Amino acid sequence: MKRAFFNIPDTKRDGIIEACIREFGTYGYEKSSTDRIIKAAGISKGGLYEYISTKEELFLYIADYSYKALYSHIREHLKKYPEGIPADILERFRLVSSVAIDFYIKNPDYIKFISHTGRLNDPALEEKTKKIFMKHFLSIFGTISGDNLLYNRERLIDMLIWLLAKTRDDFLHSMEKKSNMRRLKKIYQENWDFYLSVLKTGIYK
Repeated sequence: MKRAFFNIPDTKRDGIIEACIREFGTYGYEKSSTDRIIKAAGISKGGLYEYISTKEELFLYIADYSYKALYSHIREHLKKYPEGIPADILERFRLVSSVAIDFYIKNPDYIKFISHTGRLNDPALEEKTKKIFMKHFLSIFGTISGDNLLYNRERLIDMLIWLLAKTRDDFLHSMEKKSNMRRLKKIYQENWDFYLSVLKTGIYK
């Protein structure tokens, strides 16, 4: 992003960011339109390009912004646990999933956007987006212990990343049907309990 973007008033910058999150979250990267972003944010086309060089640069900035919001929420809530976060891989995922769900409920537009970051057609952009995700992901999961694992730690983490995405997208799909939120949260947590209980029987030495 160009320096000018960070010099504008916070309310204007926030309006542009929120318009981008909704646009990319609704249409994905390929079908998104800077014209719709401009209209939603209430700025001129020339004004937008005073702040960005390319649509890709904008998308990557929004990816970092959205993941930062999610993982900042998680880290803040994890501070409430005086015993610290578990070193055990499954217990850490269990705890984080229970915290992340509240962010999903409060910030559906962010989660729609994050979901789209996993469905990119451009391999180069997909790789850049994955690096952004991993930077934030490892801020919480990078210290997981692998001492008592029967399988390769990194491969197990990859599998659990897939499970995070699946449970998130399943929850998002159900949320879009305007189902009862309390019931959806309960189902989400029950699913995690089931998945982790199954994994617990087979990944440890």
